[in-house]
Amino acid sequence: MIESNEVPINGDLSTDNIRNRMNEVHQELITELEVLYYIYEKVKTVRHAPSSNKLGLLFLKRNLLDESIDQFKLALEIDPNYHEVYANLGKALMIADSYEKAIDVLKEGAEKVPNFADIQNYLGIAYLHQKNFNEATKHLQKAINLNPNYIGAHYHLGISFLALMTSQNGQPGEEIHQKAMEHLKLAAERMVDRQLPSFKRIMELVSQESYQEAVEEFLKTKPREALAHFTNVENEFYLKFMYGGKGKDDTFIGEYVQKLRDIIEEHPNYADVRNSLGVANLIQCRNLFLKSLEEFRTALKINPNFKKAEKNLKLAENDGKGFLILLRAILK
Repeated sequence: MIESNEVPINGDLSTDNIRNRMNEVHQELITELEVLYYIYEKVKTVRHAPSSNKLGLLFLKRNLLDESIDQFKLALEIDPNYHEVYANLGKALMIADSYEKAIDVLKEGAEKVPNFADIQNYLGIAYLHQKNFNEATKHLQKAINLNPNYIGAHYHLGISFLALMTSQNGQPGEEIHQKAMEHLKLAAERMVDRQLPSFKRIMELVSQESYQEAVEEFLKTKPREALAHFTNVENEFYLKFMYGGKGKDDTFIGEYVQKLRDIIEEHPNYADVRNSLGVANLIQCRNLFLKSLEEFRTALKINPNFKKAEKNLKLAENDGKGFLILLRAILK
């Protein structure tokens, strides 16, 4: 399945109306995919690493793994030092069950940027699924050393300690059990996204002291950590804005701003979302600025001797260049 979409249905609707609504939703999804592949063709020609990375994440969200992996590889071909892409490519390869390839990519990324916690976390997950629990523990511990507030890494490290404890050649003893419980307790208390694969079930098994079953449950699931909702929102907006002809669509931009505000209301301390909202506000300013220029020009067409409109147009054209250059630099 590429993508699913839940739509509320009024219980009083007839079967025909429900069928029509389903057809509408189906057509909307088809249109979204057509737009995505249109953007895909444009991004291939511009060879812009951030755009390829964002497009790769959108393909990954829709479970289009081949396209996702191709975009991440293209991003690294364009910019081999783009460290975020190593983590994303490693993640996509793990979801595709290519754990050895994922480890190779992530190790290459770790050599280039040894202090990037995400890469260490994903290396830990890859080694967990390869049942190399010592290596998994080492990399997950490093991720936490780099970022003590990395709750996902605490969760994975807790699982890794459980795996060490329950494996045939594991390290028995109270100390390792205590470490596992510390990290899992922290994850249970502070995990923002509880939709991680089998998270609830695994935590139930841990609370029942069914540690072996908890590890097996974790290893049964693919490492498809839910991408943060706001990341998908931002990536989709950026690509449609830059390549999908939505640059001057006020409704589209307004809907994006509202989505960001909704996320901020739920998560007021998400710095990335605040940053994205700041950029979106600048884009709205740009569109209002361009509309103002058009109004000054129209005023002069109506009355070529309108000195005030002529002065306003000159000032706006001259002083506005700096603002447009600023926005272009931010969006690069």
